[in-house]
Amino acid sequence: MARSRSSALFLPLVLIAVGGVLLTARWVRIDLAPALLLGVGLAFAVLATLQRSAGALVAGLLLLGAGAGIALGRKALLGIPASNWLFLCLGAAFIAVYLLGLLLRVARHWWPLVPGVALLLLGGAQYVSRVDLVPPGAQAFLQTWWPAALVLLGAVLLIRAIRA
Repeated sequence: MARSRSSALFLPLVLIAVGGVLLTARWVRIDLAPALLLGVGLAFAVLATLQRSAGALVAGLLLLGAGAGIALGRKALLGIPASNWLFLCLGAAFIAVYLLGLLLRVARHWWPLVPGVALLLLGGAQYVSRVDLVPPGAQAFLQTWWPAALVLLGAVLLIRAIRA
């Protein structure tokens, strides 16, 4: 049975990525788990680029996002906690799936924007909640009444939809 070009490329790319990470670990002190995620993610991303494959693009970018999130989280860069880095990197990966899907003309689906924006907001909100950007008096007001903004926005959108 003949193998498809995708499967013929996949194994060599993964072997190169994993072997490269393991060789690098011999001379450079790296955390192996995120490095392997980054390596295999890069293999999938290269396959997606060569084959114009939406599935490989999603897998590759999500593995790259997870690997980057774990690596940055363990370093606690910029004082951002590990869980926030993971949310932020995975959110960026989903946004990249959408953008690269358009650029490579492999997918025109908007669905990656939903988890991407949600994860970016979740990671960003957790970080911003630790920083005092709003005066204390306004904080209490906002903490109590911010859901009213959602209700108001929903009502405006509902009225527009009914009128259209």
